[in-house]
Amino acid sequence: MKASGRASGAAGGPDRDQAGYWTGINAGDYVCLSDAQSFAEAGTGGLDYLVREVKRIVVGEAGGAPSARGPGDQGPEGLVAYHLHELEREGSGSLYLLVVTAGGDFELRVYFAPAGFATGSRDRLVDLGQTWLFLPPADPEDFLSSELEYAPFPDLPPVPEAGVAVKRQYAMAGFGKPVYGSYPGKGGQIPAILVEYSCEDGDAPNPLVLVLEEGWMDSEGRILDEGGLVTTLLGCRVQGGSVEIYPSVSTAPSGRRSRP
Repeated sequence: MKASGRASGAAGGPDRDQAGYWTGINAGDYVCLSDAQSFAEAGTGGLDYLVREVKRIVVGEAGGAPSARGPGDQGPEGLVAYHLHELEREGSGSLYLLVVTAGGDFELRVYFAPAGFATGSRDRLVDLGQTWLFLPPADPEDFLSSELEYAPFPDLPPVPEAGVAVKRQYAMAGFGKPVYGSYPGKGGQIPAILVEYSCEDGDAPNPLVLVLEEGWMDSEGRILDEGGLVTTLLGCRVQGGSVEIYPSVSTAPSGRRSRP
């Protein structure tokens, strides 16, 4: 993982080529996107987005590999963090700015929720017939949704590209398997599963898929039969130079300018 943009910040604050610059984004701040995909999404309405919510999902633990973690291994110290920012703009669907950090390295990505990709519990996805994220169960007539395993090569439906639905082939990426983490929420830590997929087609404008499953077990550590809330996002990597941050007056740290 490499830093995805180099530019100096104001005196007293972290530079744009430092992970700390990007992990300081808070709800209430504004983000201005100028990458090609964001222009296509925004149209003529502008590119300024309000940061509605931030989920700082930490996975892994000191001394261990994030890919080795599982439901029984929920260590508090993370090697990798996924800072997922939900962005909203009047008259437009939500976008998501993801900042992935590992030590001092970081990567920026922008995602959106494609039409036709339902968000809901595993049970709901099964009821809707949207089981393409999972491997078939051993017994299709007798299984729990929580027992389904994420497929290494999901059979995703055609995805929107310039107004046309295009069928792409995706393969599990990232750590090569689902990773387990959590983020602070109401009432404590919310358990989360993250699965990354990528498409190797060079002409794919959105070659990345991120699956986030939230709340898949209860506060007592019991896995929920119906599974967690599953959200599937489609997107691409972006450079730091195509992202501007305008902190709100109440959250702006030293060295970061507020939105005019």
